[in-house]
Amino acid sequence: MLRGHVVGLGNKGYSSAVHFERFTELFSIRGSVVPLDEVLALICHFADEDIEPQQVITQLDQLASTVNSTNAVDLMAELFGPSGFTGNSFEYDDPNNSLMLQVIARRLGIPITLCALAIEVGRRIDIDLVGIGMPGHFLCRTASQIDLKFFDPFHSPRPLSADQCKMLYENLTQIDNWSAEFLEPSSSRLMVIRVLSNLKSIYRRRSDVANLRWVMRLRSVIPEIAAGESVEFAQLMRGSN
Repeated sequence: MLRGHVVGLGNKGYSSAVHFERFTELFSIRGSVVPLDEVLALICHFADEDIEPQQVITQLDQLASTVNSTNAVDLMAELFGPSGFTGNSFEYDDPNNSLMLQVIARRLGIPITLCALAIEVGRRIDIDLVGIGMPGHFLCRTASQIDLKFFDPFHSPRPLSADQCKMLYENLTQIDNWSAEFLEPSSSRLMVIRVLSNLKSIYRRRSDVANLRWVMRLRSVIPEIAAGESVEFAQLMRGSN
């Protein structure tokens, strides 16, 4: 049975103000759990106001309805095997890689959005995965500690052991400071903050003030990062008037 989130904001006619209120509401309590699919859908709307968040939820629902897997290993092989979703290593800094609707449409993404895709498709078909915010490269793993398996869908659908994750980290960073804490689960809340951090960095490098403004506006209402972001957002708004 599919398990989707009920999103009460997908009807045509809602303004961006209503969607911003919803985003603010979801993040209003520091550390609270947020629905990953809904928040990523809201981000898609702010990137393109012609996109209604419910469109993104529907796309995830439809994708999940086509999946036949009953366990995490098979799910990853089905989603990220040949002709499936893959990492966009050629245009890693394309902001579309961070927008879930575009990830689904283009079948391309970066580590965190590919993991988010796997988590949300899995959730809908009772295969529980969690994100792993390893420094420098996002992973996911089975939620259960029994027969624990890690995955790096950006590079391959094959499962990884903890030792292989350590090797991946050292190969990517060339730093010898491994800690087991790098493989601790990352909450959906932290995943969203990381997605917005990616977009902030991309738009800043591109001097894309228009898109940077909505990213900073969203970040400014997240309590964990709001203080610094609010000042920066105010400066950005003054500079763009």
